[in-house]
Amino acid sequence: MEIIPVLDIMDGMAVQGRGGDRKNYRPLKTVLCNSSDPLEVARRYREEGAEKVYIADLDAIMRRGNNFHIIGRIEGYKILDGGVTSRLEFENLRSLNICNEIVLGTETLEDLDLLRERDVVLSLDFKNGRLLSPRGYTLEDIVGELNRSTPIIVLDISSVGSQRGINWKLVEEVMREVENPLYVGGGVRDEKDLERCYHMGIQGVLIGTGIHRGTFNLREIVERYRD
Repeated sequence: MEIIPVLDIMDGMAVQGRGGDRKNYRPLKTVLCNSSDPLEVARRYREEGAEKVYIADLDAIMRRGNNFHIIGRIEGYKILDGGVTSRLEFENLRSLNICNEIVLGTETLEDLDLLRERDVVLSLDFKNGRLLSPRGYTLEDIVGELNRSTPIIVLDISSVGSQRGINWKLVEEVMREVENPLYVGGGVRDEKDLERCYHMGIQGVLIGTGIHRGTFNLREIVERYRD
């Protein structure tokens, strides 16, 4: 099972958020380093053994510019949510060659045909139990367009930054609908959450707050769950 640290970037800084209330996100404070510089935080992730990093460009997602110039300087394997809505935006982002996989998040995605592209990850973005979609797509609509090999992130935005525990109801709901590789993000509380994911056959877990607060030792959990 992969342990993938999260890097949220806004206004050129790594930020710490809670519950998707992005207007109140603040510069990141982390036990890993005394900096909110995304390059430094990503470097510390690599030093602690993380093979991949999940990056959310919150400015791009909120349609107020982007941080692609910074993301392009981050080394290593990058999974990037750049707020893609359309094929034009997808092709533009792919042409920049700044990441290994492009996240298609339901919060912004309008063109479901993109789900058939290579090197993409679908993020099912839930808030307060509801699947976010600008076009009102349902889980069934989205799954119907999906290749079976495309990885899926079950992201509970409501739980981001809370460490209140994974929303198992959402995870199990999605698992009943798909056979794709599944990743889980939002609210990861403790080692018991990781163990449960592992025994459920979850492909990977996205973790931010638990690492930055020191609840998890990144190097230890990367090694423990490496297959």
